Amino acid sequence: MKGNVFRPGVGGPAAVLGPLESDVLDALWEVDAPATVAEIVDRLAKRGHSVHYSSAKTTLNTLAEKGHLTKKARGKANTFTAVLTRDQFEERIVGGVLTGLMQNYRSPLIANLAEALASDDESFREFERLLELRRSEMKS
Repeated sequence: MKGNVFRPGVGGPAAVLGPLESDVLDALWEVDAPATVAEIVDRLAKRGHSVHYSSAKTTLNTLAEKGHLTKKARGKANTFTAVLTRDQFEERIVGGVLTGLMQNYRSPLIANLAEALASDDESFREFERLLELRRSEMKS
């Protein structure tokens, strides 16, 4: 899953995937089970997004090639399953972005994080809680 480009102004999976890839992955997460191309096309249609079967099939195969999905034969059709949950996917993307920022822009990253947390008490408390949790895990 390396080689993703992060677009900070875009939300959800579309921040690192193309728009159709993002929609297809979202639909697969909604199904929450192995799904065929037809099932994903149907799910997208229910969300008001008309996608041709061939486009959905190509997109699912591309996501599988990129390592985001697994693909298995089920009769004459293939089923696709997300490798990661939505939360795991988002955590991996954020982790990758932060690792790159820490390696290349450590001081500005920390300064901006401190500024953002200083003006948001709830986020600051959550940050403190998570920091303490990670520290205790490292001691164990």
